[in-house]
Amino acid sequence: MTDATTTSTDGIPTEPAPVDLLVVGAHPDDAEYGMGGTLMRHHHAGHRIGVVDLTRGELGTKGSPQQRADEARAAAALYGASFRHGLDLGDNRVTSAPATVEMLAAVIRAAQPTLVCTHLSEDRHPDHRTAADLVRRAVFAAALASLELTIDGDVVGHHVADGLLHFPTDRVIDGDVLVDVSDVWDARLDTMRAFGSQFTAPTAAIDHTLYGIDDYLEVAATRARAHGQRIGVRYAEAFTSDRGLAADDLVALVRR
Repeated sequence: MTDATTTSTDGIPTEPAPVDLLVVGAHPDDAEYGMGGTLMRHHHAGHRIGVVDLTRGELGTKGSPQQRADEARAAAALYGASFRHGLDLGDNRVTSAPATVEMLAAVIRAAQPTLVCTHLSEDRHPDHRTAADLVRRAVFAAALASLELTIDGDVVGHHVADGLLHFPTDRVIDGDVLVDVSDVWDARLDTMRAFGSQFTAPTAAIDHTLYGIDDYLEVAATRARAHGQRIGVRYAEAFTSDRGLAADDLVALVRR
């Protein structure tokens, strides 16, 4: 297996290493746009965080792949990511074919996350929709003890993640889990600002309704205010779960 201490130019490791929370995004900036506040909150709580970008976003109308890679590392540094790994599956070409499932499953095994987060299956972008299915399949495959998977020729043992959650990027949902991100809201916006090529470059025709960083930040804030209102806080981020979530203490669950 590739040495897990391999680092990028700004010190963010690129190879998978054990983490508590693993986020899989279709493109650089998806993790931050979808759940940047949750990333900051878990960083402040001392949890280890890893990010996998399925593509380089090379077909995007803004920014070169190299720009986006640099921005992704800068954003990851804000929440102390243990690693940020790219699979380069091809922008607008993400599939959940068996070979791709096993590739991602091997990364999940190497990362050993307690929780995996990825896109909502109802998102607008086809890569987001496919990512939801791909990650669901990969989490399942990672847990199969009889399925041999390798990274750079080294076998990686099976791993069972305790949970899988999905975040939206282009809609307001009710959500099964709502995370209060009020205390880290400014830092959450900084994770978006790190992607200057996406939010400050001249607007392309495809996103003519959003003209710059302030518009994107306002959209994120509007969505988070709607989520926050449901749980009596200023800002929150919402997630859906594929299955029920267990609670041992209902009083602790609702206590402020």
